[in-house]
Amino acid sequence: MPIQLDHADVIPEVDQIIAALCTLPVGKVAEIRDYVWFLQTRYTRSPVIDVSDSWSEQDMDDLTVAILAYAEQSLWTDDEDDDESR
Repeated sequence: MPIQLDHADVIPEVDQIIAALCTLPVGKVAEIRDYVWFLQTRYTRSPVIDVSDSWSEQDMDDLTVAILAYAEQSLWTDDEDDDESR
């Protein structure tokens, strides 16, 4: 995944951080990831976007609600219109 940085002068430091991450156990990398996300929420102006491929329970709940809302608007509304035209 290509990395875009707002400040090109930090590229060497980012490379050093990535090299150091590669030497750590998986559990420690996960702790660092969580800490970085915490820092993002605290110090960035725009909201942090979750780019993971995994779906949380909340994601599944949100999807279910969206599907039911869409079905209610598009499917059941069409049936009601057909009944009224008869």
